[in-house]
Amino acid sequence: MLARLRPRAGAALRRAWASLAQGWREAGWEAWAYLAIIAVALGTRLWDLGGRSLHYDEILHAYYSFQFAVGAGYSHTPVTHGPFLFHTAAATFALIGASDVTVRLLPALFGTVLVGLPYFLRRELGRYGALATAVLLTVSPSMLYFSRFIRNDIFMAVWTLALLVVMWRYMERPRTALLVAWAALWALAFATKESSYLTAASFGLFLLMLAAPPLWRWVRGTGRLSDMTPAGDLIIVLGTLSLPLLTPAAGLFQRSLGITLVNPDGNDPRIAAGEIARAAVETGAPAGGGLYIAAVLVAVAVAISVSIGMRWDPRRWPLLAAVFVGIWLTLFTSVFSNWDGFFTGFWGSLGYWIAQQGVERAGQPWYYYFIGLPVYEFLAVVPAVVGGAYLAIRGRLFDRMLAGWAVLTLVTFSLAGERMPWLLVGITLPIVLVAGRSVGMLVGSALRSRYAPAGFGGGAGLAVLGPFAAVRAIRTDDLASDVGFWLAVAGSGAVLAAALFVALRLRPAPALAAATRFLGVLQQPHVLPTLSGAALGVLAVLLAMTVFVSARATYSYAGFERPTELLIYSQTGQETSYAAACIDRIAASSGKGQEGLRIFSGESDNFAWQWRWYLRDYANIEYRFLHETPLTEPPTVHGQPADVVLISQSVEAANREALAGFTRVGEIHHLWWFPNAAYASLTPAGVLQAAFTKESWRTMTDYFFTRTLNRSMQRSNGAVYVANDLAGLAVDCTALRATVGL
Repeated sequence: MLARLRPRAGAALRRAWASLAQGWREAGWEAWAYLAIIAVALGTRLWDLGGRSLHYDEILHAYYSFQFAVGAGYSHTPVTHGPFLFHTAAATFALIGASDVTVRLLPALFGTVLVGLPYFLRRELGRYGALATAVLLTVSPSMLYFSRFIRNDIFMAVWTLALLVVMWRYMERPRTALLVAWAALWALAFATKESSYLTAASFGLFLLMLAAPPLWRWVRGTGRLSDMTPAGDLIIVLGTLSLPLLTPAAGLFQRSLGITLVNPDGNDPRIAAGEIARAAVETGAPAGGGLYIAAVLVAVAVAISVSIGMRWDPRRWPLLAAVFVGIWLTLFTSVFSNWDGFFTGFWGSLGYWIAQQGVERAGQPWYYYFIGLPVYEFLAVVPAVVGGAYLAIRGRLFDRMLAGWAVLTLVTFSLAGERMPWLLVGITLPIVLVAGRSVGMLVGSALRSRYAPAGFGGGAGLAVLGPFAAVRAIRTDDLASDVGFWLAVAGSGAVLAAALFVALRLRPAPALAAATRFLGVLQQPHVLPTLSGAALGVLAVLLAMTVFVSARATYSYAGFERPTELLIYSQTGQETSYAAACIDRIAASSGKGQEGLRIFSGESDNFAWQWRWYLRDYANIEYRFLHETPLTEPPTVHGQPADVVLISQSVEAANREALAGFTRVGEIHHLWWFPNAAYASLTPAGVLQAAFTKESWRTMTDYFFTRTLNRSMQRSNGAVYVANDLAGLAVDCTALRATVGL
């Protein structure tokens, strides 16, 4: 069988390559435009990739991937999401070594691939719409930031957009190769992050609506599964392959059934309230009689999937199932070295995150994304909101699907128990697609009139002068003497007057009559293209602002060291990298090296976690909790006196006597959090009241333009001590930042 498949696979690859090459030749200037955009995207994602210290969650992924790479093994656990990240990061380390750059290299490359994928949706998004989408993905602050961040979300964005491409290409021209890609991408998505279940629900709902008539005929017994439409093929493949993985969803009804199918998390407040009970098994796992019910549910789901799949296509379904299971099983079992991963992936992945919904980790309010999107993704949100309404009503099927997907994604992520900044990636993706389609329509309209450049200039002028005047009004108490405000107002008036003059010259009807026939005015041949040009002018200004916002969040060392970005949940202090560089210099200058230098680290206040990554190559490190059992004698490592001591300031006073033989050479803000209290208590009435106070507007503009907060960031602090006999080698560490020449 394999001998027959190899020639077919080779022929399919040759046909795909020939098709791609032909499409590239037909694209012409578009192809070169995509190349330029992709080159910019690659540069922005690789530039100074290791400049920022790895964040708390990044270190978790980096450290366990490093352990996997050096032979310590890896076992899937749902708390760290899917195994794809750990396998690919470990492979990267094995090939080119472990560093802050290489750990983020694959996300950066995936972020670049994401920018190129709209090329394959040119027919649906339009030529200009696809290009606009690529530009929006390039400059998007959340896409750029998390393309330089070792988390699962940028991988999921690529899988999701690739699935959209495959779905639409298959519905346009059904081919088995596309179904194979469909199955493989879903396996990769489920092995990447549990948000794939929400994506499957969104895409599945759309496909189900399209395939409803033939499916209903099959249910009634008047049709056959083999006679499905292309949308029916896709929903059958998705449904049969994913149905067994969905069985933990039965845990949503376990209270009414009186069994434990999904063991609640120990932090769930309903446990303390006596509403639910926790069993002595892993979070998300079935317990007691629920274990047998779970086994029966899985067996039934597998039987249904096989039955439906074989009735649909007994020749192709086994191939698709083999592709899906092969990828999924290989990753979850760590290439068949950890069979516990089969159970943690099959039931635990969805079960664990169902259990987490009651915990609501991070405690973010339901409107969290309605704050993050305007702060960062205003360039996409503005055309998506305006154009999305039009597309939902007047657009094609693809347009309505995009608009519905964007709304559904925002709603489901907002209702989910855990809300985190990196989830903006999944929310932003469909919004960017709607925005790109809308911008493409504006460009197409503007190109129909020679007056569009004038509209562009006018729109850009108003987009600069109007907000400038508004900001001056907010920031200035005495407007009568504010020259900048009056210049901006005068400029805005001049632009509007010029626009009115041009409009009167363009249309033959008298001004008064035109005012009573507004819709008639819009139908004049040059009016809508000119307005489209004006809208593009506004968007050009927003583009410039977005580039600034993206660069500030992604590259600013001021932001690394004193973070004030909403994109941050828990950020490792930048001084961690400086301290690690200082320790490297001490090891080299003392002659002890990484094998001989002895390092003692306290674990209190999450202080030791960062060192597991940054000091991973040191052979002699000892970790100890010091908040309950402080040191009573000088710290030792494997029975020998320590050379370097790293300790949280929360326990520093209690251990100071034991550190008498050490010199304090630097401080570290080792962990930062954005102060949720800045927005946690917002209410509709409070927002409405704040809208009429100048002080509230000042607070918002201060944050938007300068990231100035009216409260301090939350942080944890630590200190670096060096043995007195080595203190001379650490003199530069008294200014940790200067140690690395910054």
